[in-house]
Amino acid sequence: MSELIFIIKCFVFTMILTVVMQVKVGNSSMEQYSQWWLTKSSVSIYIQSVAAGGALAIKNLTSSVKNGVTGTVDSYRQGSKAQAGR
Repeated sequence: MSELIFIIKCFVFTMILTVVMQVKVGNSSMEQYSQWWLTKSSVSIYIQSVAAGGALAIKNLTSSVKNGVTGTVDSYRQGSKAQAGR
């Protein structure tokens, strides 16, 4: 029964938060203000740049691993062809 009460409390809290976020302050709603803050604040810009750097590092890592594996496999293929030709 306590799980059901928890779910109902979460639902009520979500409904209240949704209604509050639609309140207009000036020409914009609270939702628009919070979205602007989340995308334009200095903290979010820093986090976005860190995430972009991490994505670039992963891309470079995967390409270097792929090139290393491809080079190793190619060298083994060339070695086996040379031995087969003897």
